[in-house]
Amino acid sequence: MSSRDYILKRAKANKPEAIALPKIDVSVFDDSRNILSEFTLKVETAGGNVFQATSDDDVISKVKSMFPDGKVNFSTLKHTKNFNTLNIEKINKPHDLEDLDVLVLESSFGVAENGAIWVTDSQLPMRVLPFIAKHLVLVLNKDSIVTFMHQAYKKLSSNAIDFGVFISGPSKTADIEQSLVIGAHGALSLSVFLKEN
Repeated sequence: MSSRDYILKRAKANKPEAIALPKIDVSVFDDSRNILSEFTLKVETAGGNVFQATSDDDVISKVKSMFPDGKVNFSTLKHTKNFNTLNIEKINKPHDLEDLDVLVLESSFGVAENGAIWVTDSQLPMRVLPFIAKHLVLVLNKDSIVTFMHQAYKKLSSNAIDFGVFISGPSKTADIEQSLVIGAHGALSLSVFLKEN
């Protein structure tokens, strides 16, 4: 038996019994906070920007003016194919996306508590996309923002998901000589567009 198999066998033998998750009454956290204002504040605190939009066309129009030098662009929004300069179906490996300037994705919902935005496989043609693009744009409906992570996880528990990620702000680190570096290992900027339902 290899050392790996031995370790895994021992870990499995010593696995504690599963216990039920605690029941949390989310209503104890309710307050008079404005969800949209709180969400905007948290996204901006994490280094992102929040904009209003009336439609997908409005989003693309604003994105083009925000990033006029973007040469390699891709959007998963409906009816925005004219924006795309990249055929995602012809990409064979993630390294082929290293020059992706602007990526526009739709999201199911956001969380006001921390400005996090949920993205899943169903919204991603390739999992690496939000992590390799220089400028990430996420689009969600105003009505889809929940107040707390408790509510977010409740939404997730009812869906079968292979892959999903909460994204909050552009990539950053402050590990290097205590200096904040934006775009250290991912997107240089995050723009969030809130649409009317």
